[in-house]
Amino acid sequence: MSFSSEQKEYIISHNIKSACCRRALLCGALYGCARAVDDGVLLHIEKKDVADYVAKLIREFYTKDVNIGRSSSGGRFYEIFFKSGSALDYLDKIEEQSPFTEKCINCLSSFLKGAFLAVGKISDPESQYSLELSLGDRSIHFADFLSEYGVVPLISYKSSGTVVYFKSSSMIEEFCALAGLNKIVFAILNAKAENEIKQNINRRINCETNNIAKAVEAAAKQIEVISALEKLNLLSSLPEELAQTARLRLEHSDLSLSQLAQIAVPPISKPGLSHRLKKIVELGSQLLSAHNKNSDL
Repeated sequence: MSFSSEQKEYIISHNIKSACCRRALLCGALYGCARAVDDGVLLHIEKKDVADYVAKLIREFYTKDVNIGRSSSGGRFYEIFFKSGSALDYLDKIEEQSPFTEKCINCLSSFLKGAFLAVGKISDPESQYSLELSLGDRSIHFADFLSEYGVVPLISYKSSGTVVYFKSSSMIEEFCALAGLNKIVFAILNAKAENEIKQNINRRINCETNNIAKAVEAAAKQIEVISALEKLNLLSSLPEELAQTARLRLEHSDLSLSQLAQIAVPPISKPGLSHRLKKIVELGSQLLSAHNKNSDL
């Protein structure tokens, strides 16, 4: 089952006790996909359980005579058809007034739940942030309606119809909070937290990898310079302390800086050893350069 289907199933399974909110939810479903056909109202809904739930609300508020079945044009949709003068009147005035009658503080969230149930689709926030409602020619009106509550969607004109959509995780959170879809809000917050943890781990790994690469590169340079000095019998030209450290590095080329510092005699700290090795590379490079110039003369 998809993430979107799970959320719709969750909405349906939690009974709305208030009659005004159940009616607001039905208004949201009608707003989303209902069209006046001849002398009746026709809805196309993709999921069977959602279609059954909407039909149940229609029987409660409009008429007991509701027909539901597979779309006559084929495809995966279910058709709901019923006759109701008040429902036709609602559809006729849908863009001239508020799309629902707000009788309590929860009616707005119920209306938005109904629209989401009928024509909404949301991606799993663990993979991407995307929420859309296929509202067709009501998209602009719906976008304006949402904007009054500080939730500003985008509009896409697709070949299949006009869609109101969100790509910003923060705007999806705002819409879901307004619709009372708290389970989705929590899923988004959890996904963000997990992504932040993963990003921190990746940053740490990248940092450690870069540090290791730099350490390996530095060690290789040290071995290269020290080996060249030894081959030319120039190690003794270094100060005694540096010459001892150079020989130690050459004898234990496979050890890390920390391990090398532990076996040094006399003992030395890791920063102290690092400083000596940098000095060896610096002075050693100068000695080798001078030797090469003398050899060319």
